[in-house]
Amino acid sequence: MKLRGLLTLAMAAQVIVTAAALLASYAVTGSAGFGTAQLIALLVSAAVAALLARLCTRAIETSEAKRAAAQSAALSQARSDSAQMTQAVIRTALDAFIQIDDSGVVLEWSLQAEALTGWAREEALGADVVDLIVAEPLRAAFRQRMARLVPELSAAPSGMRFEVSLIHRNGDRILTEASSTMLRVGERSIINTFVRDITHKRAAEEQLIQAQKMEAVGQLTGGIAHEFNNMLTVITGTIEILADAVKDNPPLATITKLISEAADRGAALTSSLLSFARKQALQPAEIDVNELIEELAKLLLATFDKKVEIVTRLGGNVWLAYADRGQLSSALLNLAINARDAMLDDGKLTLTTRNVVFGVREAVAVGAGYAGEIEIADTGTGIPQAILERIFDPFFSTKEIGKGTGLGLSMVFGFVKQSGGGIKVASEEGSGTVFTIYLPKAETSALRPTGYDDRKIVGGKETVLCVEDDRDVRRYVTVQLESLGYKVISAANAAEALAVSAEGTAFDLLFTDIVMAGGMNGRELAEQMVAARPSLRVLFTSGYAYDSLHTQGRATMGAPLLRKPYRKAELARMLRRCLDTAVDSAGDAIPTPYSVQADVEAFLRRQAAEDNGTTRPRR
Repeated sequence: MKLRGLLTLAMAAQVIVTAAALLASYAVTGSAGFGTAQLIALLVSAAVAALLARLCTRAIETSEAKRAAAQSAALSQARSDSAQMTQAVIRTALDAFIQIDDSGVVLEWSLQAEALTGWAREEALGADVVDLIVAEPLRAAFRQRMARLVPELSAAPSGMRFEVSLIHRNGDRILTEASSTMLRVGERSIINTFVRDITHKRAAEEQLIQAQKMEAVGQLTGGIAHEFNNMLTVITGTIEILADAVKDNPPLATITKLISEAADRGAALTSSLLSFARKQALQPAEIDVNELIEELAKLLLATFDKKVEIVTRLGGNVWLAYADRGQLSSALLNLAINARDAMLDDGKLTLTTRNVVFGVREAVAVGAGYAGEIEIADTGTGIPQAILERIFDPFFSTKEIGKGTGLGLSMVFGFVKQSGGGIKVASEEGSGTVFTIYLPKAETSALRPTGYDDRKIVGGKETVLCVEDDRDVRRYVTVQLESLGYKVISAANAAEALAVSAEGTAFDLLFTDIVMAGGMNGRELAEQMVAARPSLRVLFTSGYAYDSLHTQGRATMGAPLLRKPYRKAELARMLRRCLDTAVDSAGDAIPTPYSVQADVEAFLRRQAAEDNGTTRPRR
């Protein structure tokens, strides 16, 4: 019964009792006045009122006690539910949860904190958090920072977010992001902190920044190399004509030779730039890395100082790698020479190979899930940490002026990346350096191009449509093609070439630069022309080729690529390679019967050379 109803009932009962007592007193005395009987009736009524008040008081007290008990039980249940919910949040959170007091003593340590730091909850509770997760040399400074943290958190109700470097139980460094809030419990300050491991995130961000920087520099160097190669194409080609014209004049012949050698050095320089920019035309094939390392080791033993020990540790059943053999050999030799230069008096150079299988995260960073690993380790002076991140930048060198171009490591970096692999370096001053190269596992056999006799320059009578946007290069190519006997139709861009084709002019081969100004590049031009003329032969040329236009050293559509700068002999061979391949009306190659004639001729040439070598001393 509710309290209001109980009081109403008590009051009604009191009125009834009082009225009944007075009526009874008047009935007994038979008098209408106020006498002893009426006084007794009032006393009885008062006693009943006191009894009713006592009963109401007890009822009220019992009701209040029940209400208080219910409220207490509800509050206790709410606290229990809140505590369970808090623990559930802590248990299921992705971040580690650490609770400490203002003196740094651990009050709570989640399962994620165990995984992050390596310390079990039973070991962490009651311990000093600084002793658990801070390296010994940094503990004093960390405690000073914690002393300032409490007032800072008091002034920041929403908490603070900051980065802090922690140490795992096994000694590994962990970069973390922490979010802390403070709670006052009586005179005590409780600090709640969620900690997130951002080591891999930060490493990925740094790799992205480095990749963007290298890509920007690569675009610049690639563009410069492209223009430079156009100029070198004219120089290297025309100097051949001049050399032939002045071959009977020794002084002038010497000058033309100097110019030719200088042009070759320029071509080598642009090749290094394109290698860094990852825009060189590679010729990948299946490579037995162990065999290549053995050959390299023999070369190093023959050329390095005897004080440098060469050690090879070649893994068994190492996968074939798919890369450009010449570029890989050059890259490894470059690293070996750098290692030798870093070992001042003596030392050991170790070449190691093994197979590696990466997880998804590592495969994305390296560039391949199944890879062959080549490790080049030296015991030299090491690389200072201040410049470790710059060693792959072009033209960056720690060697004396005149003793290095600064393109060696950048060339290695570009070659490895363009090959679909990865490279990393680990070094400490005084402890040597380790370069690790990862190359993708070869999945299929590479088709080897048909060989040609380098001594012969063979021309032809066919008609060539030459498309080149650089005027000087176009003039030079026209002269060279005509000197080889070909008929030449020149076009300055894709639009002019399409106009020639639309007029119905007959031609046998399209010789086009890939990178051209205007709305259509050489690849798009070739695709459009071949769609109309399936049997048309195509030869691409370029000072460099973007990955979207060029794949693993072979231009799109299976057509060959002639890299700039090129000599007349290279141009002649590539033209015959395209024109001499028999094709049907659909443009597909027609298989030809196998002939041993080329092998016979090669054998006879070698035999003649050997005979000349044995008979020459008799003269």
